[in-house]
Amino acid sequence: MVIALGAGLAGLTAAHHLQRKGRDALVFERADEPGGLCRSMRADGFTFDRTGHVLHLRDTSLRAWLDEILPADTWLEVDRSSAVWSHETLTPYPFQANTAGLPVDVRLECLLGFIDTLRDDHPALGAIPDATPLAGGPSFLNVRPPVADDEPNFHDWILSTFGEGFAKHFFRPYNEKQWQRDLREITGDWVSWSIPRPELTDVLRGAITANDKAFGYNPHFLYPREGGIDRLPNAIAATLADDTIRTGCEVVALEAATRRVTVRDASGVENVHDAPAILSSLPLARLAAMTTDLPAPLREAATSLSAVSVRCIDLGVRGEAPFGDTQWVYVPERDAPFHRVGFPKALCPAMAPDGCYSVAAEIAFRADDDPGVDRHLAVTREHLAKMGAVPTDADVVTSHVDTIADAYVVFDKARRAALAPLLSFYVKHGVIPMGRYGTWDYLSMQDSLAHGRDAAEWSAAR
Repeated sequence: MVIALGAGLAGLTAAHHLQRKGRDALVFERADEPGGLCRSMRADGFTFDRTGHVLHLRDTSLRAWLDEILPADTWLEVDRSSAVWSHETLTPYPFQANTAGLPVDVRLECLLGFIDTLRDDHPALGAIPDATPLAGGPSFLNVRPPVADDEPNFHDWILSTFGEGFAKHFFRPYNEKQWQRDLREITGDWVSWSIPRPELTDVLRGAITANDKAFGYNPHFLYPREGGIDRLPNAIAATLADDTIRTGCEVVALEAATRRVTVRDASGVENVHDAPAILSSLPLARLAAMTTDLPAPLREAATSLSAVSVRCIDLGVRGEAPFGDTQWVYVPERDAPFHRVGFPKALCPAMAPDGCYSVAAEIAFRADDDPGVDRHLAVTREHLAKMGAVPTDADVVTSHVDTIADAYVVFDKARRAALAPLLSFYVKHGVIPMGRYGTWDYLSMQDSLAHGRDAAEWSAAR
């Protein structure tokens, strides 16, 4: 029997594919329900996800599998409608291709800075090394070597790619809010797929008029028709044999060499389980802390892995949505506490009752510098009113606050130095980290599904 630690998308998918191969699986989940971060909360007719979740399925085999476990009419095919709130103006996303409507001097700064990056004598940056497969593990375990002295950090990559104007008016303030640190501390090895770089003609056109070209990795995506992203993990869980998922069970110790885990159930009773393979989507630093036979240098390296916490302020409001069909808004303005605001009903009408709309503001913060829920709620209401998203006198039908401790993995030198040795240790002993937090990576929902599938194939073959 293969053991999976964590019943998020990766763990549930791994159990499903093991079961299809005739293998038994047992999934331990600390929470009282499966889904991990891919869960939804319902109150007073409103549905809120644990931050924004949309599904991009470029992998045709995953799409075919999804069609097997959920009816074809489960999903809405959605075109992205996102925006940026800057200089008290709402402009389409991405900022770098849509500055029309902003003050003229802002547009000029952005244009001239971008043009400067195209000069033949513009300073060249060092190369970011390619990721290579980790020996012995499944194909998704790719790692890079430690950061070289001439490798660009995120701050320098921004300047070289977009210029000082775009850096000043969007990339620096937005990303400093999201990552909660100087961008020179962030490596540049995660940006290529997530931040689109337009052509000069796109930048020029977007400074003059509306730019209707689609940019980025997510211009089209899927979302459940009935509302709530938890339709997906619940559907996967429903395919599993009875008693495959043990909720309310916290893993408290792992002996990697013997693949032996100690699990404490909701009543406090501890049980020990052995397995030929263990698949873990637990945060890598947490897994390292509980691994009894992890060498001291690796234990020390794991303590350097960092993450940013996020507090989600969810509001259900009576009235019409102020920004029409806009699904989410990026907010680089430094005085606003949140970096992004979502409008769930624009994704799916079932997310809020008739005559109402919903708002989901995301505030990133460092765990050692938490202003607290009350302070975050107060400043969020203040700045949502300034944006016109939720007027001061709005009739707020319901409110909900959710705090996610390890929301965004921090890409820094410490991560690059620690990741390959840690993953190698676990793979050597038949313990496979997977998913966003297991591999300490910046992954989409599709990636987590693929990790679960591929980890199951690896363990079944082993």
